[in-house]
This record gives sequence, structure tokens and C-alpha cells, in this order.
Amino acid sequence: MAIIRPSADLRNKYKEISELCKKTGQPVYITVNGREDTALVDSSVLDELYQTIELMQEINKGIADVHAGRIMSLEEAKKKLL
Repeated sequence: MAIIRPSADLRNKYKEISELCKKTGQPVYITVNGREDTALVDSSVLDELYQTIELMQEINKGIADVHAGRIMSLEEAKKKLL
């Protein structure tokens, strides 16, 4: 379930919101005038998300290489490395 807090809480209860992000690992959505404005997330969660994105980009490059025929057998790779 989404955690939603008003922007006044960010100013007045920052420590509480920070602890909530760390404890739950979920984003806390900050609203301004009742509308979503910003999302806060614990920095370790953000780092993990970026690492996952980078890994997925590398996997997608590999998949594109396979589809484009840019592949070689294990034996060919061994010969190239030695």
C-alpha cells in the first residue's frame, strides 16, 4: 500500500519520514495541495534500483547481440582469448 504524506510533514517530521523509508524500503509519496509531487526513498534502495537498471541494460545488449547474430561458440571464444 502506498505511503502518502503531506509536504508539511517533510518539513516538520523529516526524521519520522526518513525512518519510515528505511524501515519499509518503500517510497513515501509527498503531496502538495493534495496531489502527488515527490517520492522519497531510502538511499540504499535507490542504489539497488540503479544497479538493477544497469544490469538489465547489459542483459538487453546481450539479447540484441544474439538477435543480430553477433555470437560465437565457446570454442571460438576460447581460441580468441588464448
